[in-house]
Amino acid sequence: MATPCAMAALVMVLFLQSVTAGGINQTSRYQTCMTTPTSCTSFNLVSSQLTGTMPSELGTLTRLTAMNLHFNQLTGTMPSELGALTSLVYMRLLYNQLSGTLPSELGRLTRLIAMDFDNNQLMGTVPSELGNLMSVTWMDLDNNRLVSSLPSELGKLPSIVVMNLAVNQLTGTVPSELGALTQITGMWLHFNQLTGSLPSELGALNRLTHMYLCNNTGLCGDIPAGLTLDTNATQCASRATVGTRLGSACPSPPQPVPPPSDSPTGAPTSAPPTNAPAGIISNPDGISGDQPLLENWFRKRDVARKKAFPQKYSWFHKQEKQDEAM
Repeated sequence: MATPCAMAALVMVLFLQSVTAGGINQTSRYQTCMTTPTSCTSFNLVSSQLTGTMPSELGTLTRLTAMNLHFNQLTGTMPSELGALTSLVYMRLLYNQLSGTLPSELGRLTRLIAMDFDNNQLMGTVPSELGNLMSVTWMDLDNNRLVSSLPSELGKLPSIVVMNLAVNQLTGTVPSELGALTQITGMWLHFNQLTGSLPSELGALNRLTHMYLCNNTGLCGDIPAGLTLDTNATQCASRATVGTRLGSACPSPPQPVPPPSDSPTGAPTSAPPTNAPAGIISNPDGISGDQPLLENWFRKRDVARKKAFPQKYSWFHKQEKQDEAM
């Protein structure tokens, strides 16, 4: 079995061979990393025509402080072993073709200052573990395919200055915990599917000068007092809230449908529901509607009928037993 040192050297050789194959020879530049990979502290291969996937053995370069692999053609998923690079300060993988989910193990990189993964094809949720990045000042995940809601744990980042999660498929409301990001100057959430009103806590962010929310059609309600939105939002056609309903009242939530009223004997007096949007069924009485509500209505009706006509229902019960026995 290869030692971690030998494995790390192999990783460097494979990467540098790929670079050389692209017409850019970086071998002399990274001679130290190739000969003594455990001493390698910087990995800068920007615009080097790198292709293929990121090997998990990159996690053996434990002294690495900078991993700059942006503007290449790297594909595949981001290995979870990158979470072992606890000395990492700069991690820039923007403008590649990385896919798959963000590893939750990245939350171990507590020395990380810059996390820049924009313009890839990353999917899945934003890991709540990213709230453990106590040193991060720049987090850029825009223009990916991230889904689900914003984790409230992002409000625990004491040093964050720029948070860019624009151009994804994020849903849900803006967490009130983001109002604790007292150092933040830029928060870009435009072109998502966020809904609801903005939390009043955002009004306390007195350093926030660039906030873009455009094209979240579900956002509505008043803009919190004290919250300053960028009036020169070029990403939003010069309007930071265009494509939203901010400034207009949020629609009232749909009211629950009351259950059918019962007569004193327990029999429903109104007709069963017929206009429910899902679970449509047909029944011998020629009525269609939502299955759970219909089943409840017919159950109450049958109980009342059995009380009113015990002999008739006793006969039906005997017939059912005979049919089952045949």
